[in-house]
Parts: sequence; structure tokens; C-alpha cells
Amino acid sequence: MKKTPWNPSQRAIQRVKDPLPIPTECRYCNEDVTIASHKEIFGRDYSKWPWLYICTSCSAYVGMHPFTDIPLGTLADKATRNARMSGHRHFEEMRDKTGLERTDAYKFLAKRLGINFRECHFGWFDIDTCHRAKEICENMIIKRGNLLK
Repeated sequence: MKKTPWNPSQRAIQRVKDPLPIPTECRYCNEDVTIASHKEIFGRDYSKWPWLYICTSCSAYVGMHPFTDIPLGTLADKATRNARMSGHRHFEEMRDKTGLERTDAYKFLAKRLGINFRECHFGWFDIDTCHRAKEICENMIIKRGNLLK
């Protein structure tokens, strides 16, 4: 039987560490959240698992872990999505320039943000946390650059 958010893979569900609850109400406007395909929202599929949760009113959305109905993070409006992407870009640049492994980089960031390592996911961050994460990563990149001079 084909896997869908209504018939997810139990093996894929078991692989997800720290799953967030399925959103039923929008965190921005308190309206209903539904499941939609990438094709319905963007006009085409963007991955092998083209599903997301989307607010029926304000269109805030979040993707799903592949082959599950588990959200990748929290619903995000455009400003939050942009902040998450920017913060994550700086995080990856920091990893690249420092040579930190992914887990070590997230542990470093969690410590600097003052949050639990298991809660350190850009898809879980609000705009303020994204800006703080970006600044931490930028400062680490600058510090690393100064050490190499």
C-alpha cells in the first residue's frame, strides 16, 4: 500500500527523534490546519515526500518528516521561514569554516542559546531565536577567521 500522511511508514515514524505534535490550530491566527501536497500549494512537487501542514487562513506551513505525518518543525509564516533559512545558512557556514561535525555544532549552538540540545532545531525556532543563532554563528566564523590570521 502506498505511503501517505494518512498511511505513514511505522519504520519512518520510529526513526524520528523528538517528534513534535501534529498541528491542528495555527499558532498565528488560531484557524484550522490541514494537510496539502506541494503540488496544490507550489504547483509542483519538491521532494519524494511532497506533503505539508498548512493553515487554511494565513497559509503558514511546515513540511513533514519523509514517509510520516510528523511535522519537521512548527508552522511558519514567511518572515519566520526567511529567518530560519538565514540562520541555517550561517550555521552551515560556521560548520564548514570550523570543521565541526553536525552534532557538535548543534551542541555548541544549543549551549550558546541556553536551550536543551534536543530542542536545537531551526525548524523549531521563532524569529528571535533564529536571529540569535545567526549572530552566534557569525561571531564564531569571525573568531575562527581571526585565529587564522
